[in-house]
Formats: sequence, C-alpha cells, structure tokens
Amino acid sequence: MFSIFMGYTLGDQMSPKAFEEALSNLPNPDQLNSLELFAAIVYNNVLASFIFIVSGFLFGIPPMIFIVINGLLIGYVASNTPQGIGFVLATILPHGIIEIPVINLSAAMGVGLGYKIIHRFMRRKGLQEYITETLKVFIKRIVPLLVLAAGIETALAYLLRALLLV
Repeated sequence: MFSIFMGYTLGDQMSPKAFEEALSNLPNPDQLNSLELFAAIVYNNVLASFIFIVSGFLFGIPPMIFIVINGLLIGYVASNTPQGIGFVLATILPHGIIEIPVINLSAAMGVGLGYKIIHRFMRRKGLQEYITETLKVFIKRIVPLLVLAAGIETALAYLLRALLLV
C-alpha cells in the first residue's frame, strides 16, 4: 500500500521510461480478441508469480523489490490516467481483489524460500519440504486464482471498452 501511495504521490515526478518495460508487457485489449487477451493475462500473471517465488533463492530479496515496483507502477498509472483514480480503481478492484493477494502470496512464498535457504546454510532442514509445499500451493491455488482473475479482467476490459465507445 505504501508503494502504491508513493507511486501515486510522485507519479508526476517519475519518468515514464522507468516503467516503459513493465507497461510494454501489458496486453492491449484493442489489438486482441477475448481469448488472446485472456491467455496473455494468464501467461503474464502466472509467469510473474513463478518468478516471484523462484527469485526467493536470492535470499528472499527480489520478491520484496518486485512488490514495491508493482505498487509504484499501480500508483504511477493511477496518477497519470486522464480518467482519474476512480476509473483506475474501477478497472483494478474487480480482478485485483483476487490477483493482488495471490501475487503477494507468491512474493511471500519467495521470501519464505529465501528464509529456508539461509537456514539451509546454517545446516537446518526443511528446504526440500518447503519447495514441495510451495509448488503444490502454486499449482493448486495460485494458478487457478490467477486464471479466475484473468477471466474477470478480460470481461471487464471488454465491458469498459463497450461502455466507453457508447
């Protein structure tokens, strides 16, 4: 929440180039049919979640950095959208209610992985069990919830486009 606030507050002072790469990965609903948009969203979110988890091998630091950057990005977009913060909230909340906690869970599992690696260096056990449990949660919980969130996001994108064109 703090990084979203900072992204919103400092949005007009931040260079768009800082977020160019992240924003370029977002699919454009105007260029894709609904199935392509859905697949692009699922792919992007599942890949990001997996990277959040796996990057925890670097002592849990990258997942924390990724969460801060995501918050800054959301705040930046909210502060620079001509339609205003209400529009951004209306487009993020329906799917974000599922997606944001799931992404945060992925990051937390990445931090947990880093914690277990540090413990492994200290000759403590539990790393293999943690990896097994993390993969189970990723496959059984995170991926299905991200698919659900992508379905909501896709439907919302087309609904908003239809409403804005009227």
